[in-house]
Amino acid sequence: MKNYVISLKSATERRQHIKKEFGKQQVDFEFFDALTPETAKQYITDKALPFELEPDHLTPVELACMMSHVAVWKKALDEGVSHFTVFEDDVYLGQDAAFFLNNSDWIKPSWDIIKIETVDNKVLLNTKKQTSIEKQRQLIPLKGKHLGAGAYTLSRQGAQKVLNYTLQHIMLPIDETVFRDLINENVMPVYQMVPALCIQDIILNKSAEALVLPSTLEEDRRKRMRSEKKKGLAKIRREANRLVDQTKDALFAKSIPFR
Repeated sequence: MKNYVISLKSATERRQHIKKEFGKQQVDFEFFDALTPETAKQYITDKALPFELEPDHLTPVELACMMSHVAVWKKALDEGVSHFTVFEDDVYLGQDAAFFLNNSDWIKPSWDIIKIETVDNKVLLNTKKQTSIEKQRQLIPLKGKHLGAGAYTLSRQGAQKVLNYTLQHIMLPIDETVFRDLINENVMPVYQMVPALCIQDIILNKSAEALVLPSTLEEDRRKRMRSEKKKGLAKIRREANRLVDQTKDALFAKSIPFR
């Protein structure tokens, strides 16, 4: 298992956090230098990637975030890595992290993508197909979106599938593509680890205003959402989706604990 932590070279405080957090449980990892809004566009050009870019769908920071994840997938594929986990640099690790992150023996061949974090929202799970794994955890297929891309594991074939899907669609924020659209369109099973092994700082500390590790991406995304609210059609579509999600959540959804 390879563990890649996406982090800006200049993010000294966040890198120190990761070194401390992973070091506590002796989890092996390497930093992957995150792309910036400027280098993200250059990366697309250099790699001749056929992405469909729509200015209204991504802010510059969201584009950089998305392309950083894509670059990690391509790096792992180019290096022939069989399984790898991608982290953002504000994650905290739960119990027995070394067991799950220092080897991939516990992963079955059909488990191509596993979300190992929680964003502390209610999500829809296919509990009829849950599988018990080591350390008193389960893997359960997601039936609906579980946004956030702070920690997830991919197999080599899973990474190729996700990359192919991403290349064939209009680019959206990374978590909307991987942890909403892949699920809603039944592209491939996306599994949720329960309890979750990881949690991001913005979730653990609840308030964006009180973050231990301030999130530029989250600030940027809120700006985009405020801009979208001014557009009538987008507002109507968002409201309709919200009502559907609320109804499903009230009836069937469950919160994913962090442990």
